[in-house]
Amino acid sequence: MPNSLRYRYICFCLVLLLLGCATTRIDERVADFERPAEYTRFFEVLDRSVDAADVRNAASFAVSGFPYLRTNRFLTGLKTNLDTDARREQWIRWLQRLDLEARRKEIQNLPSAAVRDLAAELGAELDRQILMARVTDYSEKLLNHDRRRRDFFATLQAAVTNRDEYRTAYRVFGLYPFTSMPVAYVTHRVQNEFKSWHQTPLDRLDLRGDLTAYGPARSAAFSQAGAGTILKRSRQNDLDVSIPSAAEQERLAAMFAPLIHQDQVAPYDQIGAVVWKDGHVRVDPSQPTVYFYVTHAHFKGEPILQLNYVFWYSARDGSDSPWIERGPLDGMTVRTSLDHDGLPFMVDIMNTCGCYHFFVPDYRRIKRVIPAVGEIDAFAPRGMPESFPRERLSIYVNSGWHQVVHLGSESKPADYLPYRLEPYDRLEMLPHSAGGYESIFDSRGIAKDSERIEYLIFFPMGIPDVGSMRQRGHHAVKLVGRSDFEDPDLFDKHFEYH
Repeated sequence: MPNSLRYRYICFCLVLLLLGCATTRIDERVADFERPAEYTRFFEVLDRSVDAADVRNAASFAVSGFPYLRTNRFLTGLKTNLDTDARREQWIRWLQRLDLEARRKEIQNLPSAAVRDLAAELGAELDRQILMARVTDYSEKLLNHDRRRRDFFATLQAAVTNRDEYRTAYRVFGLYPFTSMPVAYVTHRVQNEFKSWHQTPLDRLDLRGDLTAYGPARSAAFSQAGAGTILKRSRQNDLDVSIPSAAEQERLAAMFAPLIHQDQVAPYDQIGAVVWKDGHVRVDPSQPTVYFYVTHAHFKGEPILQLNYVFWYSARDGSDSPWIERGPLDGMTVRTSLDHDGLPFMVDIMNTCGCYHFFVPDYRRIKRVIPAVGEIDAFAPRGMPESFPRERLSIYVNSGWHQVVHLGSESKPADYLPYRLEPYDRLEMLPHSAGGYESIFDSRGIAKDSERIEYLIFFPMGIPDVGSMRQRGHHAVKLVGRSDFEDPDLFDKHFEYH
């Protein structure tokens, strides 16, 4: 065995050993908390039922030893910057809220038979509403019990971690140092093609069919004063993080919702609502829909708000798309990141599998891309349109492959097809036509009915189910190197500012 490969095997084994030891230590420390058996058994039984039914919501990460808390990448990044009791309290409550939100969806998605079995095992009359009420009650009681211990916060800090979207084992067994070289070559070649698209005048783009415009049905004109007021008011908390209400999120989403110009050749180029049909995830083009959610990141070390827009197609297909990428269900995610004054400083876009991620920076505030050592640099084929956000961001998407070939900004055209803005939560608790609810994502954060054969070729890059559409929180965006779409330090790592 070559020395380099032997070294990687040793490192991999050491990482597994250290992770195992860390988990064991946390479990041992939590065992000393002497929690009431009624509460711990309830969560154990509920988790067992959720896992057996495969309805675990993967949008946030479980906190080992703390069944009433969950985290995300932003909150995990905050754990070392909690220097007051008030900041710690708000952080813990946010972890608790994430768990309650996830459990509400899991309980709603449980089959009726599973709810009946839960009631029998717990020896109580339970329906979904009573079950959720008990979750809320026991969550609060466990938190109040645990926080009486002097080592509570230190134990919690150690337990709050994220799951890496990359698998070191895949890279070790796939000989990543060697197999990544042709992947890097192909990536650079594709990026050069994409860059040429963005440098081509709009009237010279090669279109295959009819260019169809989609725009938000209920939009709000951009107002820096309005956006800035929402961000300032929602930031009045101990963490100094903008946490807008649901109504404020909807207002911001409507204000920055993009125009989508789609080259349409076949039905797979029509965006639509995600629905369940005959037990499968399908896209209904009669109901154009864009799903939105908010996230948080850092800009110059300060927390900022991001608006995410996800739209879906029935398939990736057509002669222009690589054959290994073709398959049912396709999607695109557009993210606009706002500074504290309500002005966008960055747009970044990816296919919802995490592929073809690129940045559109405001070069008045962002100087350059910082070279990435041993990885492919962040890809920024063009800058942000100067008239955005005074005019709405417009995205031009090619047929079949569904890649962005041009960006601009404009007022909403008169002949557009209106799309509905819907909360992303709906995808994680989607009603069946025959009754009941089910997430379109499995417990690993992979969209159902979106399988590709790409994983057979690209598994050495370390990404499970590469090519499949993914749930928020689970987007690995680099084949060569490591980078997560939801990394809160993504911009600060990759860009130098003016």
